[in-house]
Amino acid sequence: MSPSARTSAKRASEVNGAVHEGGQPGLGLAEMRGLPAIRHRQFHTIDPDTAQRFFANAYTPSWQISGLAKGDAVTHRRCEAGLLTVDDVRIEGRMTCEVETDDAIVAIRPRGGSLVVGEKPVTDVVLVASNMPGLLEVRNARFQVVSASVKLLRKVAAQNNTPLPQQIQFLSPQPRSGASVHTLNDALDYVSNAYSAADTANRPLVVAAAAQLLTAALLDTFPSNLTNVPQEHNGKGPVPPAFKEAMAFIQRHAGHGIGVNDIAAAVNLTPRAVQYLFRQQLETTPTEYLRRVRLQRAHHDLVRGDQASTTVTEIAQRWGFAHTGRFAVLYRQTYGQSPHTTLTE
Repeated sequence: MSPSARTSAKRASEVNGAVHEGGQPGLGLAEMRGLPAIRHRQFHTIDPDTAQRFFANAYTPSWQISGLAKGDAVTHRRCEAGLLTVDDVRIEGRMTCEVETDDAIVAIRPRGGSLVVGEKPVTDVVLVASNMPGLLEVRNARFQVVSASVKLLRKVAAQNNTPLPQQIQFLSPQPRSGASVHTLNDALDYVSNAYSAADTANRPLVVAAAAQLLTAALLDTFPSNLTNVPQEHNGKGPVPPAFKEAMAFIQRHAGHGIGVNDIAAAVNLTPRAVQYLFRQQLETTPTEYLRRVRLQRAHHDLVRGDQASTTVTEIAQRWGFAHTGRFAVLYRQTYGQSPHTTLTE
């Protein structure tokens, strides 16, 4: 058990509460290989102060709760698999919770009773991100809380071979479509059942694959700048031909020393007009988009590279990064680890 988990358990059990932890033995090798084991934790109390301390320690940043009366029952079950946690929460009474998150996103799915976020009843899954905190009002309800770290989001998104922004920004707490909600619910049901099974922790490949499946469903369900979807694909109108040509030019010449002037000349527009197109379509600049493409190409080469025959400096320079140190900083901000780590994995 980690020091923070010990502290949480100790504090929660001090006043009429109980935390029980369980895990599967013999998972050291799997963890060393980067495959997450599953840790199960359970908490139950009828004391408001104990519940308040528990929620403050169970989430980062601390969730502040209020409104519970003495005798109101709080039950919390957690399945933790590396960078992903799935919680099942039951509140027998009324509770208000200030939900915040920092290096993760949180999705809340109602399972019964009354849930309200931001004065709107929650009927489907709803998202809370660092730029979208939420006030959760609970009345005799059961709900699930899925927390996925930004590092895991980036790892899953990188598999799509598309340029990644340096900072993830979710655009709405509401799902993009009913079909995406259906897919997310199916994925969450599968992962919840798999993680609850007694033998799953002894199957680290299944644990890792399930975490990536659920994370991919979250990314697909809630609109964000990770997808970089042009407007013809998100229902806001057709994409200008000049913008398509500009993107194609960047894709073809990302390994060359091109800049905004070269992009503008290739599509017969002024640099200012090209800047406007990228702001309108992707909410970024052509220079930033070019950097994303180059980072994605470098990431691709690092993943498939052999450290015996290539170096980080060689790959960085291949994609227009003259200073390896600056490249390493940008790469870590985008992919959550150093380029050397990616090359040696």
